[in-house]
Amino acid sequence: MSTNATSSGQSRPVAQLPFPFGPLLLAVLPNSGPVAGGNTVQLLGVGLSGATSVLFGTTPATIVSQDVLGLTVTIVVPANAAGTVPVTVTTGGGTSNPVSYTYVDPSTPAPPTAISITPASGPAAGATPFAIAGTNLNGGTVTVNGVAATVLGGDPAGILLFGITPAGATAGNVPVVVTTAAGTATVPGGYTYN
Repeated sequence: MSTNATSSGQSRPVAQLPFPFGPLLLAVLPNSGPVAGGNTVQLLGVGLSGATSVLFGTTPATIVSQDVLGLTVTIVVPANAAGTVPVTVTTGGGTSNPVSYTYVDPSTPAPPTAISITPASGPAAGATPFAIAGTNLNGGTVTVNGVAATVLGGDPAGILLFGITPAGATAGNVPVVVTTAAGTATVPGGYTYN
């Protein structure tokens, strides 16, 4: 804001400092949503006041509101294909840096994760009952050192998978891999044949 300074009875304008850079986008909260769009997210940054457009990739979003300080812009996300796209904000000062937003297809199952196997060791002859803990394990198959284990089932939430180990060729630590229709997961630490 300009003010006048008085010196020797004369007034002269004091220089107005411009905003030192264009809009800076820091985050999109939340940073993911459905491919159908329609959800509301908030853009956080600096110098966002007077936003004229927000792009998700090349698709424009609907600006709902923005605060007078230029710190937030609330928008409705447009529809897009599954995947990650850059989000940018354009103001009178230019276009911001991109921040990532991920479109998620709810019809695509999530890949499995494996946290542990219990017990983590057993005889090389196999036939040891085990439980693998993780997420999205529904319908999974298990291999121990590349050999199929007998899967007995799991819980409805997909966080446990039960089975029986196959025989091991030799003693030692071997990898344990869970495979579902959505991908594979390796159990940290593997399994040790005694």
